[in-house]
Amino acid sequence: MNDDIRFSQSELEDRRPVWDALSSMYLDTDVSSSRDWRVRVLAASRYSLDQMDSILRDEVHPICLPNLLHPTGEWAGFDPAWLEQAICSHRNRRLSRLLTTIGRTLMDGFPTDEWTATRRGIVSRRGQYRPPGGAR
Repeated sequence: MNDDIRFSQSELEDRRPVWDALSSMYLDTDVSSSRDWRVRVLAASRYSLDQMDSILRDEVHPICLPNLLHPTGEWAGFDPAWLEQAICSHRNRRLSRLLTTIGRTLMDGFPTDEWTATRRGIVSRRGQYRPPGGAR
């Protein structure tokens, strides 16, 4: 049985800018300053908000969280080739997938506030904004 989960070339091409944008929330700097760029990139992607939630939680978070725990973490941006390799390697290991599943309930370090603000921006940019309760 093959435990590898692989992305097709097309999936990789679609995910690369999304990984880059989502990883920017894990930099050792004021991440709100890159929010407009992040919103533009993510709003232009083919992914739904629910899919982006999963990509953030299951692919980017496990790889980028250690940067926030390091006293001199990366602040300028993650190398895209490194990020892709790390995410793909992480996803291709059965133990890593198990730990990711367990980690969903232990979301320490998850950029909740910034992701909420970014999500709102994506919805607004895509023209899907609906105030709570459905009122216009």
